[in-house]
Amino acid sequence: MYKRRQCSLGYRVILFRSGGLGDILLTLPLIKKLEDLFKEIIICIPSKYHFLLQQFSPKAQLNDLDEGDEEIMKYADGSEVLCFWNDPQWVIKWKSAGTSRVRVFDSRPSSGDHFSKSLIDQFGEPVDRIELDKPWLKLDEGSIHRHSENLWIHPGSGSHKKNQPLSEYILFARNWLQKSPTGRIIFSFGEADLNLEKEFSQQTFSKNSHVGSKIFSSLEDFYLTLMKHGGIFAGNDSGPSHMAAMLGIETHVWFRTTSPRVWAPLGPSVKVYQADSVPSKIL
Repeated sequence: MYKRRQCSLGYRVILFRSGGLGDILLTLPLIKKLEDLFKEIIICIPSKYHFLLQQFSPKAQLNDLDEGDEEIMKYADGSEVLCFWNDPQWVIKWKSAGTSRVRVFDSRPSSGDHFSKSLIDQFGEPVDRIELDKPWLKLDEGSIHRHSENLWIHPGSGSHKKNQPLSEYILFARNWLQKSPTGRIIFSFGEADLNLEKEFSQQTFSKNSHVGSKIFSSLEDFYLTLMKHGGIFAGNDSGPSHMAAMLGIETHVWFRTTSPRVWAPLGPSVKVYQADSVPSKIL
């Protein structure tokens, strides 16, 4: 486990974090580590993720990344700055503002240790990979989701290149229903998945009385609904899969173009498969 120590790295840390939902979620272990190392934490992320950080790190001061960094510059003196973009001019600007240090993390490593572990290890106190597999988003850690006859499938992702074919998920869902004939299945879609949702709605399987679908218009709505899910979650390497895993839900994830060694979701019940694994043969 992490060893708590006094603020030897500085009084304040300023974290600039861009990226998608999965990127934000895999940064949460680092944020928890920063709480142990600094008295003050300022986090600049897109405002749509603020609701997550308000629950996860109430100690942090949150700012909207999309509003720029000029307002944050007043906190630069003596602060350590962390970011995920390699912009030499931006780094020079912050170094000249009196910061104690500017760290630039690689935002897209393709090999090496798990992404979350690599961030923490750079602060001199390496963490075992297995320590990261816990329900980071569970408000009540004594209440972990258990198996029930509910299946949630999210067949989309931030890139169609990451997606298993929809037909594979439908085949998997059919086989799952054979094993759990009284079960319920939900196919979820984000606003970026409308073409995929249209494709699903044209399938005969979508009319099955045990099958439903839902388009989520906001990330917060998705999160609040997912918190109540008591069954299994299945999907691609995507933000929703990371969220399910961190909520303690039994999560099954298929990787196609990214490395599961680096990008696997963190959680107590996660199973990861390569692209050549057929979903219908897994569960």
